[in-house]
Amino acid sequence: MSGTGRLVVAMQVSADGYVDSEVPGADWQLWNWGPQWPWSADLRASFNGLLAGASGILLSRPMTDEGYLGHWERMATLHPGDADWEFSRAIGALPKFVVSRSGRPQRQWPRTEVLNGELADTVAAAKERAGGTLLCFGGAGLVSALLREGLAEELRLFTNPGFAGAGSSVFGPWLVEHGYRFADTAAHACGIVESRWPRE
Repeated sequence: MSGTGRLVVAMQVSADGYVDSEVPGADWQLWNWGPQWPWSADLRASFNGLLAGASGILLSRPMTDEGYLGHWERMATLHPGDADWEFSRAIGALPKFVVSRSGRPQRQWPRTEVLNGELADTVAAAKERAGGTLLCFGGAGLVSALLREGLAEELRLFTNPGFAGAGSSVFGPWLVEHGYRFADTAAHACGIVESRWPRE
């Protein structure tokens, strides 16, 4: 693909602003990406639309090694032809870009390219190759770095109706410094509030 892409970071967060929890037993997340999917139909449709409009996926090396691609490959196999799970098939079909300073994932995956180097350079290369909307779903370390350096054009938050208590956060003064501003929101029937924050 040709042209310069744009990076959209999409993250589930708790009501108190964390992306994971250090509190034992904290039940803040409606969906932990497993086979049971309690999101309401309106949110499922919105999430599938997000993937349908994507041209590529940005991943960290740890997230790749921890099984992100293998998990969604299994989910796509378990739900063939199910429109709700179209996003899992899209993850397999889209080009993936793994950014890492120097390392490589433990396993090679189809349609997946490893980009080594400084984060700004590798992200720029991934955007160029995607040529459209490049999606990143985490983890916290990569997302924090992307937002801190102003490399994402948009932050999409899926705020869960639960408290994590303590944990990792992707929020900081860089969101103000790089001009992320509220654009719109949707309150979904399951209790998750989806909001969009483009960078000016």
